[in-house]
Amino acid sequence: MQAALWPGYILHSRPLGEDKLILQLLLPQLGRLSAVVRKRQGKARQALQPFQLYSLQLMGRSELKTVKSLDEAGPALLFSGKVLYSGLYINELVCRLWPDNLAAEQLFQLYQHCLTQLQAVQQAKAELEPCLREFEFALLTELGQPVDWQYDALGEPITTNLCYQWQHEQGFVPAAGGFAGAQLLNIGAANWQDAATRQAAKQLSRQLLAPLLGNKPLASRALFAGR
Repeated sequence: MQAALWPGYILHSRPLGEDKLILQLLLPQLGRLSAVVRKRQGKARQALQPFQLYSLQLMGRSELKTVKSLDEAGPALLFSGKVLYSGLYINELVCRLWPDNLAAEQLFQLYQHCLTQLQAVQQAKAELEPCLREFEFALLTELGQPVDWQYDALGEPITTNLCYQWQHEQGFVPAAGGFAGAQLLNIGAANWQDAATRQAAKQLSRQLLAPLLGNKPLASRALFAGR
């Protein structure tokens, strides 16, 4: 019986010997998984790259699969500068946080939408920060850690005349010197016009992701530091 064809993206690759690569893949039905692929030769030697939809056939019963076939299923998205670094950051987040071999239908759609947004940013048709924040918070939701932007930890509506701090596994609690309620409501409504809202969202996303990422720094963040 012929192996199934799966849509998928390459999140990361690293050499294995002289003629093979180990790929980190994201597929909707199979989730994130590792697979070995032989490097292309001759006319098919073009690089296997991220941000391009592929159609794959996979073999093997172990956690490390073997790529039987891999063909382009869509145009490559060519990013540069901060947009490229942002795409690599998104890929690294998925590699670090999404469990192995866990189905990812919704995440796959979110990932594709994020790539579309990054393409709009590359074309100067959208802003970068909202794209990143929306993916980060959506990823947290898929990981079972959603943020309630409407109600605090006590079940009271978040209001514009109070400030709040985030308490892990509880939610927002009223506190002096925290995030303004108006900023939290803006984030929940995807209203990114206010610079203070964008800054608050960045601080919050880092705070929420930190316990999941642990002490190992994200390599992609170092790319931004050099800009």
